[in-house]
Amino acid sequence: MRHIVFILGFLLWGGVSMAHVPVMEPFSQKMEGRIQEIAKMLPQEPKAFGPTYRDRDAWKNFAKKYDAESILSKAEKIKDSAMPEWDDEAYLEFSRNGVRPPGEKMINRRKSRLFYLVWAECIENNGKYIPAIEYTLRELISHRSWVLPAHDRNLDNFYGRRYHVDLVASLFAQDLGQVLYMLDDKLSSDVKSAVVDSVYSRVFDPTRETLETGEGNNTWIHRTDNWNSVCLNGVTGAALFLIKDVYERAYYVAAAEYYSRNSILGFTDDGYCTEGLGYFNYGFSNYIVLREELYQSTGGKIDLFKDDKIRKIAMYGVNFEIQNGVYPAFADCKIGTSVMPYILWYCNQNLGLGLKKYEKEPFVEKEIEPIFAPVVMRSFPNTASCAAEKSSDTKVDLLRQYFDRAGVLIARHPKPEQTISVALKGGNNAENHNHNDLGTFVVVKGEEMLIGDAGGPYNYAGDMWTDKRYTFKTLSSYGHPVPYIDGVCQRAGEEAYARILETDFTDKKDAFVLDLTSAYPVDGLRKLTRSFAYSRAGKGSLVVEDRIDCETPRTYESALITFGQWSLKGDDCIEIKGKTEQVKVRVETPENCGFSVSSEQLQENGPEMTRIAIKLNKKIDTGVVRLIIE
Repeated sequence: MRHIVFILGFLLWGGVSMAHVPVMEPFSQKMEGRIQEIAKMLPQEPKAFGPTYRDRDAWKNFAKKYDAESILSKAEKIKDSAMPEWDDEAYLEFSRNGVRPPGEKMINRRKSRLFYLVWAECIENNGKYIPAIEYTLRELISHRSWVLPAHDRNLDNFYGRRYHVDLVASLFAQDLGQVLYMLDDKLSSDVKSAVVDSVYSRVFDPTRETLETGEGNNTWIHRTDNWNSVCLNGVTGAALFLIKDVYERAYYVAAAEYYSRNSILGFTDDGYCTEGLGYFNYGFSNYIVLREELYQSTGGKIDLFKDDKIRKIAMYGVNFEIQNGVYPAFADCKIGTSVMPYILWYCNQNLGLGLKKYEKEPFVEKEIEPIFAPVVMRSFPNTASCAAEKSSDTKVDLLRQYFDRAGVLIARHPKPEQTISVALKGGNNAENHNHNDLGTFVVVKGEEMLIGDAGGPYNYAGDMWTDKRYTFKTLSSYGHPVPYIDGVCQRAGEEAYARILETDFTDKKDAFVLDLTSAYPVDGLRKLTRSFAYSRAGKGSLVVEDRIDCETPRTYESALITFGQWSLKGDDCIEIKGKTEQVKVRVETPENCGFSVSSEQLQENGPEMTRIAIKLNKKIDTGVVRLIIE
């Protein structure tokens, strides 16, 4: 109870001016009744996922599931090795130069030791790894900062001025709770107390300050992106795994139940994830772990899957596929990203989606992941592995998926071998992890993306989260296959949106027409529309047609983005070759206008791509430009 008293003391502490405290009702008061209800649902003692080290049969099965020899070999080497040094200079590289990798790699090198040592001790149960585990725990909790350097711009955490909670700190706290639960009395009381006290000062207290006062820089409770589900999962898991007082545990469960609704609000009502598939995997997989820990700890009385929207979100992982396992890399997403099979298996089991492909639990890689809570959750009985078979009325349209709220169309060929299928995007330029990309498109032939949205970045430069974000070509519309008018890129913000003018879907073809006028701050631009006409005839084709209407003549340029090789074929055709597939792009321009083609290599914290510029030779006030891709 000492930490509940701390918060009351914080609120009443002499000298605190109410002018500095947001006008809000403390969460403990607003939700007092619900907290009391939840306290009655929870076990008297904290509990994490899976068994403790004492369940020898469970850990023998775990050792069979993963490559126990590899785990033990790595643990043996780690046990007798020195902890990699904490490096202030590596941490400060981001605040000084906006470069993330040095600090993150340094922190991860130190953390990665713990995982193999703990797995090895639970498998062998001979105590020989405990000294190294205790040493490692003490080293890790003493980090000057638990948050990533990129999330500590003012260096408040680094200098100990004030702690806040980010994605990494929250999940680290959860993992610490999982470790203490699994090893239990193998660890000394001094080490366990030091870990718990550190989690309070670095995670619980800062989170509670925000919940009670609105202060503390933990805005993720209100956010509608992956931060909400990830941080709630980490903080709530840590509370359930570590906190002795049942009422205090119930406080964090109530906060997770209440604020996790923001995570669901971040998806459009058709289930679409504007952050991109990579962040869907990250955010929704954490939402699943949060759901599981709440379900298990309350005996199923709290179930975050009861929201009807969850089914649509789960099906995003199926419906967003173009063909042959290729997905669009819209927003901040790495090329080649696909949906995590475990997400679809877990949802299929719990929601009864009726997806034949995901009826069996996904193959577990023998190389264990360097994380605790999610691995333990997946490796031991959970609601998915114990689920009874459910009937389903879920229907998957193999020809297309139209996310009408998001303004995104996936149009597929009925025979995906060596044929063309596409992804077409509207939306707005104020989406989570936004790129200025209205009107972008992806062309997949067979198993290769030959033209399309290049996604990225693979790691963030410091300025990518400032007002300089769209000075990066790959995040601005310049690095996307969209119009470039009078040397002007698309503007950012929700006032830039693709108004849907027409949709016409049939078995033979799909038409999708967008008004992009609001996106281009070009003087005298009366109208700019982009229409897509996708045909399933033959091996499939896509026609991209831009109609321009300006008060005075302006330069016009379209673009194609590719990772393949390109060449000109005749006067009006561009050929793009991938590893095994190729497409031709025939260009039609206004009469007596003509066009020129040039290319530019773009690489900004991601793989190098080619921007093929198709520029009209004359300025135009009105006209039509077509790209015929087949």
